[in-house]
Amino acid sequence: MLERKAGEKSDVAVCTPPGFFANNPQVIRTDREVILAFGMQEIDKLLAIRTHQHYQPFSRLHWSISTDGGYTWRTTDLAPDVGNVLDASYGEPLYDGGMVTMSFTRPFITPYAFIQKGQVGTMPYSNHLPAVEAEPLTDFGPFESFYFHAMTRTSDGALLAGGYTQIPGREGVENYTALFLRSEDEGRSWGYLSHIPQRNVFAFSESGILAGENGHVLALLRADWDHVPQKERPQEAQVGYGYFLYQTESQDNGLTWSDPVQLPIWGHPPYLLRLQSGVILLVYGHRRPPYSIRAILSRDEGKTWDMKTLRTLRVFDPGNYDIGYPQATQLPDGTILCAYYGYSTQASEGTLNPCGIFVSLFDEEWLSKGGDIG
Repeated sequence: MLERKAGEKSDVAVCTPPGFFANNPQVIRTDREVILAFGMQEIDKLLAIRTHQHYQPFSRLHWSISTDGGYTWRTTDLAPDVGNVLDASYGEPLYDGGMVTMSFTRPFITPYAFIQKGQVGTMPYSNHLPAVEAEPLTDFGPFESFYFHAMTRTSDGALLAGGYTQIPGREGVENYTALFLRSEDEGRSWGYLSHIPQRNVFAFSESGILAGENGHVLALLRADWDHVPQKERPQEAQVGYGYFLYQTESQDNGLTWSDPVQLPIWGHPPYLLRLQSGVILLVYGHRRPPYSIRAILSRDEGKTWDMKTLRTLRVFDPGNYDIGYPQATQLPDGTILCAYYGYSTQASEGTLNPCGIFVSLFDEEWLSKGGDIG
C-alpha cells in the first residue's frame, strides 16, 4: 500500500478499465468509507453514434469504495450500502445522515432532487437511481431550465444549489448564466432564489459555491466562449478548452450577488472546499497544455488567491481537453482526497480516448510549499 508522509502527495489509479470511458467522479465521505460514484461507457458503443459522451448515452453507474483513506479501492456496479454521509461533493449532507443531489433539465424530462440514504450517487443526465426519494424541480423563476453543479448549506441552515440556465443571446444564439435555487426543508422542495445578470458575450455556466458565516457565499463561475465565433474570442479562449474563472460573492445567503470579476486562474470547472484550518481550497481542470489538474488556496475567504500555492496534482501528457471535473474532501487526519477523471492511455487528437478515475492524496502543508507552476 502507498504511504504518504506529511507534506507529500500520492497519486492512485482507482478504476482504469481498457476500452472504457469513465468520467465525473462524485466524492461521498461517510462515517465508514469514501465512495466515488461515476459513469462508465464502452468506447466502441460511443464511436457508433454521434451523441457526446458526456450525455452518458450508454453509461452505467459504478461505485469505488475505500476504507483505508483512499489508498486502495474496490469497484462495483451494484449500489453499495454506505454509512452516514459527512461530506458530498455533488450534493450536500442532510441532518439525518443522508444526502441530497440533483439531475439536469433534459428535453421532455423533469429534473429532480434526489434524497438518498444508505445508497448514494447519481448521473446528472439520468433520473434512475435505486431506492431513493425523487422530488421534481419546477420553480426556476423566469427561466425554463436548470443544470445543477454544486450545493452548499448557508449560514441560516438552508440549502443553496448552484448551476446554470439557458438565456437568449445575441442574434438569437443561446447563452447561459448562473442560477441559484434554495430549499428550507432539507431538499424536499426547491424554489428560484436568484441569478447572475448576464452582460457578457460569453456564458457563465458551472459554478462552485461555498457558504461562510453571516450570510456570506462565495461563487466561482466557469466562463464559456463556445458559442462565439473563433475569430471573435480573446486569445486565451482560442487555446485548449476554457477561459479564466470569474468570482462573485453574496452577503445575504445567495439572494443578491456582486458583479463577477475575472480571476487570474485559467481553467474550469471550479470546486471549493473549506479545510479544517478554515482555509479554502479550489481544485479545477486546466484543459490546455499542460493538460492537468490544479489546486490553489485562499486564506481570506476568497478575497485573494495565494498564487504561491498554485500546484499541479496530475499532468496528462500526451493529453487532450476531456479531463478534470475534480472534487475533493478532507479526511479526519487532514489528508485531502481529490478525485478526477483523465486519460488511462496516451491521448491523441480527433478520437475518443479511454478515460479512468484517479485520486490525488495530499495535505495543506504540501500545497503551501507551492513552486511547481510559474
